[in-house]
Amino acid sequence: HDVALTPFTVVRYIASIGMLIFSIIIVGALMFTGNTRVAKDANPWVALIVCILAIVWLSMIEGQQASLVGLPPVDFDLYKDTHPLTYKNTAL
Repeated sequence: HDVALTPFTVVRYIASIGMLIFSIIIVGALMFTGNTRVAKDANPWVALIVCILAIVWLSMIEGQQASLVGLPPVDFDLYKDTHPLTYKNTAL
């Protein structure tokens, strides 16, 4: 989708990226100062890796859920040959 880059949209994008960076810094600082249970009991690097893996797993699950909710109204033949794994998942 093409999005018109109005000044308001640019400000929203910059603010969103700024809040994302701020959140990542805060969570990382909490992990490496031992203010989380995993970082305190194990190691800050273990806490960071667990956090990254949890976010990756959650994004995959969210994508699967969106596909299962959004694709059933679409004709299966449109993506049967191009996306066979998706076809198998939605044909269940």
